[in-house]
Amino acid sequence: MTLSKWVVNSLDEDYAFDFEVRPTEGFEVDTRDQHGNRVLPSPFYIQLKASEGFDDSEAVWHDFETDFLVEDCLQASVPVVLVICDRSREELYWTVLQRYCWDILDADHGDWRKQETKRIHVDREPLADAIALSKLRGEIRAAEHRISTRQRVASARRGTLHHPVRMDVASASDVRAYKQELVDDAVNLADAGHRGQARRKLVEVCQMAEDGVATVEAYRQLLELREIEDLPVAFAKVRFAREGANLAKQYDHEDPMEAFREQYETAWEYIEEKFIGSKYLGPSGLPVRVLDVDRMRLLEGNGAEMTARVQHGSEFTGLQAPAVAGNDEFELIESGASTDPRVDACAERAHTFDTDDLRDVPTAAICANCGLSRETIQQWLSQEVPTVCDACGEVVYENPLDMEIPKPGGQVHCAECRS
Repeated sequence: MTLSKWVVNSLDEDYAFDFEVRPTEGFEVDTRDQHGNRVLPSPFYIQLKASEGFDDSEAVWHDFETDFLVEDCLQASVPVVLVICDRSREELYWTVLQRYCWDILDADHGDWRKQETKRIHVDREPLADAIALSKLRGEIRAAEHRISTRQRVASARRGTLHHPVRMDVASASDVRAYKQELVDDAVNLADAGHRGQARRKLVEVCQMAEDGVATVEAYRQLLELREIEDLPVAFAKVRFAREGANLAKQYDHEDPMEAFREQYETAWEYIEEKFIGSKYLGPSGLPVRVLDVDRMRLLEGNGAEMTARVQHGSEFTGLQAPAVAGNDEFELIESGASTDPRVDACAERAHTFDTDDLRDVPTAAICANCGLSRETIQQWLSQEVPTVCDACGEVVYENPLDMEIPKPGGQVHCAECRS
């Protein structure tokens, strides 16, 4: 069943590769990486090899002619996946050949292109289930991005001394040099007053594959060129600062770290002033009140989302903070300037609720003074919340479990009525 849900076409014997594969996914937005009826437009190739008797418990391998790797795989316009079948275990193992050549052979075996053959090692991670297929799909997406970037750079530099006409894909060094040229161009444009054009070039560098020092510098310049004028820009600067700082750490480029920290802190100060405490009208028509935002450290998981804890209607929940601040579906009603929901909240046991709401729909009851719901008070402020006694109608602060009575079922009585 490994690839049974994807479209697999056998290629002619004269073709360099064995199969063309087109993944599928569901039609719904939240079914990415799940099999479905929609055939994705971007294919990839499979080179299938079968053997047995590998004497290594951690890896399998195959020896390729170097010309095949250089002339066929590295010149292919789509990812080429090597799949090795270990007949003794009836398992399939895989690697993306372009990534292997770029990241392993080019990095660790600089003269490999001069050899007649080269051995490709593949870790024993079976292509056996949906998780493995999802990982394969992710690697294919990454390879597509890198191939596209290298082709783009090759096209831009074709016919120059840096890049002979006959080559279709740029090298890693070509890409890094091209990205640095774009950064230098952006700096010159900014100095000449063309800040918009400069930002577009810097964003282009950040979006290209093959990260490195040039990408780090692009993030730094991009942060310096953009003034915070609204919340979407503030959240974008937080994201750029975190992405830039993580890349700077990865590539041991310490020079811009202080600039990233300063930009990060400035953006967060704006968010804390304008976003926390703000009120929006959500897509469903219910009010959304921003209570606080999870503030992640500068060098903490740059792919993680910033979560806002909000009161949505009367429900205490979490939403993606940038989506609330920058999505047209959320209409800003009131800025969070000079407000702090935690400070403005009533003291514990000092909230004022409508008794009928508290008795009939306690989850929807909202304090008339601070505007926080019973659920928000309990879960966010960790305060005691009141309950209405079904016998005397008094509002009391007792554990609802202790207030339950055996008969009639479903009622709660205060301590005085239970005695």
